[in-house]
Amino acid sequence: MAAEKLLTESTCKAAKPRNDMYYLNDGGGLRLRIKPNGSRSWIYRFRIDGKENTNSLGTYPQVTLQIARVKLAQAKEHVVKGDNPSTVNRIAKTNQIIKGEATFGTIAKQWLEKNKADWSGHHYERNEGLLKRYLLHDLERLPIDSIKEAYLFTIIKGVYDKGTKESARRARAVAAQIFSYAKATHKGTINPARDMAENQYFKKPAVHHFTALPQNKVGELFKALNLTGLHQKLNIKTVCALRIALYTGLRDNSIRGALWKEIDLTKPFGRYHARE
Repeated sequence: MAAEKLLTESTCKAAKPRNDMYYLNDGGGLRLRIKPNGSRSWIYRFRIDGKENTNSLGTYPQVTLQIARVKLAQAKEHVVKGDNPSTVNRIAKTNQIIKGEATFGTIAKQWLEKNKADWSGHHYERNEGLLKRYLLHDLERLPIDSIKEAYLFTIIKGVYDKGTKESARRARAVAAQIFSYAKATHKGTINPARDMAENQYFKKPAVHHFTALPQNKVGELFKALNLTGLHQKLNIKTVCALRIALYTGLRDNSIRGALWKEIDLTKPFGRYHARE
């Protein structure tokens, strides 16, 4: 059996560069390579299927002789199984990078950017707002596959129990889309938010529509709209929208979606071409 552990730390430190690259042999396939420029690195030489291969175990002195021997033992375990240590290390590094990129916060950001061009500004802002207000505080730094349904339930439940029931339901739907996007991009394998879709705890809240303004209150409304300066508490856009509604009888969606080309201010009270 070939001798091993032939080197000492002192020998490694004393190794000086020469005109040509050379090696100091520690045995067992471990060698310290010294280049003419003075750099020193650990090399493991081994055979798989009769072919000689080499694997870098790091630079010296960052990787000491003792650490190099530990890394050598780990590399030999892979060789015994017929695996190339270099290939195993590359796969491990790739998985580590993927794991680092696969946090809920990172994937949520990618999901928003992916869909931004296809969404209206309002839809984008709503989804981004739901994320920031209800999800990212607790989930942003977590690897997405580590988020289980029970934990996600406690987060959504907290939002629901505060009375913001519809927001809680929408936040769950947003989370479900993010988990789905993670699966589509091979950065996640589960979707606990989708599994919660039929959870009976999150009942859909009853819809309460705004009641109509009583006829005897119309005068007060006009007075309020006529206020100016510091007395006017409403936003000027709200004032204008309410005036248009009163003068034309248009529906609110037509007013909110109005374009300037549809308004002619040269006519009495303006002429608005309804898009109904």
